[in-house]
Amino acid sequence: MFFLYSADVIRTAASQGVCIHAYADDLQTYASCDAKDQQTAERRLLSCIADIHTWMSSNRLKLNADKTEFIWLGTRQQLSKVVATPLRVKDQLLQPTDTVRDLGVLLLLLLLLYGC
Repeated sequence: MFFLYSADVIRTAASQGVCIHAYADDLQTYASCDAKDQQTAERRLLSCIADIHTWMSSNRLKLNADKTEFIWLGTRQQLSKVVATPLRVKDQLLQPTDTVRDLGVLLLLLLLLYGC
């Protein structure tokens, strides 16, 4: 039932070129880009998150910015071109991290860099 209820969130993300990975009430937004397009990807994600926050507020739900994390993933060469600046989500300033949790599984930046 929650999926039917939250289908608007997925449509909102898709309209902005942002992908969603959803399971129950856990949502991850993500976008892919070349390192040179970092700022464009950041703007798309932040705009999408703002729209999701608006939708959630209008449906008496809460975007939990305290649990929000972000990570840059890519090859060592591509990541060296990324300027890892913090993102502002609601009133939280989010620093990029080397580890995020996705449905209870830790994704480590170091594991993704081996062999690149």
